[in-house]
Amino acid sequence: MPRRSPVQARQPHRLPRLRRPPPRRRPHRRPSRPAAARPRLRRNRADLLQPAGRAAGVSSSLPPLPIIAAVPFVLLIDDDPHQRALAALVLSSEGHEIREASDGTEGLKLARGKRPDLIVCDVVMPGMNGYQFVTALRAEPSALCTTPVILLTSLSERAQVRVGMNSGADDYLPKPFRPEELTEAVSSLLRRRQAQYEVIAGKVKRDVDTALARQRELLASRYEDRLLQELNSKWNLDMQAGQEAAFPDAVVLAADLFEAVGRAAPAHADPAALLRRAHEAARDALYLFGAAHLLHQGPDLVALFPFAAGEAPTLGNPLRAAFAMQAAMAHVLGGDTPGAQPVAMALDLGGFSMVRLQDPLHGDGGFAAVPGPTLHRVQSLRALAREQGWALAVSPDALAVMPESLAVAGREATVDALRAVELLRPAVAGR
Repeated sequence: MPRRSPVQARQPHRLPRLRRPPPRRRPHRRPSRPAAARPRLRRNRADLLQPAGRAAGVSSSLPPLPIIAAVPFVLLIDDDPHQRALAALVLSSEGHEIREASDGTEGLKLARGKRPDLIVCDVVMPGMNGYQFVTALRAEPSALCTTPVILLTSLSERAQVRVGMNSGADDYLPKPFRPEELTEAVSSLLRRRQAQYEVIAGKVKRDVDTALARQRELLASRYEDRLLQELNSKWNLDMQAGQEAAFPDAVVLAADLFEAVGRAAPAHADPAALLRRAHEAARDALYLFGAAHLLHQGPDLVALFPFAAGEAPTLGNPLRAAFAMQAAMAHVLGGDTPGAQPVAMALDLGGFSMVRLQDPLHGDGGFAAVPGPTLHRVQSLRALAREQGWALAVSPDALAVMPESLAVAGREATVDALRAVELLRPAVAGR
């Protein structure tokens, strides 16, 4: 009569029911399991598959990691077919996919073919024993080297346990073991490994987000530098301090940007940051549609759109710039909220001059607008637009060169012989 193992001796009534799952089929399940026990198995599987790493601060937007599959794959390595069949029966009943190997060499080959979520390995085996298997597994160059391993052995001395843990094992289960001890060890190790990977993934995600934010800042800075270079190459004025630059034909835009920022500043914690964001948004919108220069004139930001010699004047790009700036200011200053006052703007045609200033203390003082009829008229139109509650006012001369598809003429007003026409976007006019 063949000698029975200690586990078989303790559970003789279960031996006739032990069967190895047929190859290339679904994991073996006992059809005779009572219905009352099935909810317990489902709860155990739910507990096992519950991501324990949520407490680690991993963002909910992070996709689930593939460290534990929907059906965890466990590789069993044991030279004793009875012990292997018993462990396979216990773990398959808990919902795990099981593959078996009779020694360390075969187990390493199976693990390389399909990476398991966890490995249960005996220590005392012919050929490659459990210690050697774990050492070889940890030396793998792929992610296989991180697979958790539980060692099974009847060698319970502390020296043997220390050897197993030093070789790279994650847990140590002495034989003979009870089925619930094996399932508890497997479930605990899978949950712990999932938590570790989610913590690592959270850190990686934060590092990636930080790197992307820095990259966006770098690209934005490069974009601004390139934009300034293009503008300088297009509108380069080689002028000495005090020298005047005259533009016989130009569209001039005036917007009470600084007055609008002053109205919105009391509701913001950092007025300086608000002014900076508003100026940057206005600058980008105006430069995008061809503004050659931006000047600060009292409460107004003045943009210059000059025409080349012989070029027919048109309000196309200046009007697009005005609408783009309105949208940008609504976003920055909260002008899209009910009751908020928009930035008042005006457009006019005519000659325009500016002069380069020199600051003896700080160097270049930038450009300043030379007082003239066009500047006076466009600022008066802007003041009238503010008084009437309009977003954009134009002179009749500017209205004559406006593309009909870009805007719709609205109300009219005349103050001190100054006639102004309100311009609306087609979508706004149709409301």
